[in-house]
Amino acid sequence: MKIEFVKHNHENEIDTVLYSLNVNQYQYDQEKIIFHNCLNPKIIIEMEALKLFTRTKKDYLFGLYLSCHQENIHEKISDQIYFSFDFAYQNNDLIIFYSFDGEADTELELNEFFKRKELIYKYLNGECGQKYWFALSDFEKKCWLDIAHLRAQLAQMDDHIVKEIILDGTYIESELDLYCHIGEEIGGVLGYMGCNSAALRDCLTDDEIRPTQYPLRIIWKNFEYSKQKFNQDHIQYFIDLLSQNADLKIY
Repeated sequence: MKIEFVKHNHENEIDTVLYSLNVNQYQYDQEKIIFHNCLNPKIIIEMEALKLFTRTKKDYLFGLYLSCHQENIHEKISDQIYFSFDFAYQNNDLIIFYSFDGEADTELELNEFFKRKELIYKYLNGECGQKYWFALSDFEKKCWLDIAHLRAQLAQMDDHIVKEIILDGTYIESELDLYCHIGEEIGGVLGYMGCNSAALRDCLTDDEIRPTQYPLRIIWKNFEYSKQKFNQDHIQYFIDLLSQNADLKIY
């Protein structure tokens, strides 16, 4: 992983990297994240020469990115999380303090970031097969869908157009399962067809977003099992959504 100290050019929407620092060991709570043993006297002198430690916390021209880049011979996936420019050092440790603006839950964002990092590692190392997502917790499934969205943004559109998919209701017990299953049937492991109802509708109706033919024929077998497990307040909504934006057949 890497910490990048950046200066923002808001007018041109460009970030200039002032300094980059490799990090590995860490711990965090509701107020701060500590990266252990990432500093040494040489690094501190270099950072002081750039006056990084003297910037005001309220200066919105500067910020920090924690980024993670992972790859195998076929694919590479990068992810990052942003912090305000509020940090200090103690001995060899870098300490980043969170900005409490009433909107962001940074501890939750870090939980999601590190879970995505773990899932990306498993995926790139071939540990995630078909329906891997089904055994994940709801929190992990949300992170799985986030990674699927990342991949979809980076990947070129597949020349192969999908006209029909079959969903197995024994793997659809929730809204998250539905998104994961449809995505996988369209794009394989970590395939993406939306992570909320609006995104799913867009993916079904716009063939420039995902490699599908409109209307996509969807066969939902073992539907009664899904109906029993699914949130009863939501199941009819998704049936209507799929019926209106695809050619849905239920068995």
